[in-house]
Amino acid sequence: MALISIEEVCKGVCLGLWRMEEEPEELLSGFPHLRLLEMPYKYPARQKEFLCVRALLLAMTGDPKLRIDHAESGQPIVEGWQVSISHTKGYAVLMLSKEKAVGVDIEYRSDRVAKIASHYIRPDEMAETTEQMLVLWCAKETLYKLHSDDNLAYFDMRAVAPPDGNELKLENMKRSKQVTVHVILAPDYILTWAVEEL
Repeated sequence: MALISIEEVCKGVCLGLWRMEEEPEELLSGFPHLRLLEMPYKYPARQKEFLCVRALLLAMTGDPKLRIDHAESGQPIVEGWQVSISHTKGYAVLMLSKEKAVGVDIEYRSDRVAKIASHYIRPDEMAETTEQMLVLWCAKETLYKLHSDDNLAYFDMRAVAPPDGNELKLENMKRSKQVTVHVILAPDYILTWAVEEL
């Protein structure tokens, strides 16, 4: 089992991280309840993502009966929970809360975001380094998931200040609302998460 961590990041909100090392058959052997699910993917890499997130759901809740479905918009749904999911090269992350809306994103470190910076960084935002660009990308993906009903475009979100440290303030310009996005900088990846502030 390649569970890295399950952490209560704030009251009633858990964040789980999984290193996707196992092949699909290993996951099915280790988590027999996953054999009951209809596999929607043909390619092993997508199968691995599908299975790892569901193994992580079991590790976080202890309930093998919980299922991840999807709304027409593509947003994940788990009965009785607020949920957000992300995966990237080698990692899967799941965020759960019984009460609060949540958003999470994870991206492996590379310079690919610099090539498309003009597509997601507004002229009034500052992101000078590749790391800052990647943090801003992840943060906007997180806010998009957190406020999924708003159907946000990248330029509907604005960093209030340059990415710095372990927090970033983003504004949802459709709501004129600021949200704190938390940032985890790891050697292999950048992870961002946010919780709806009531």
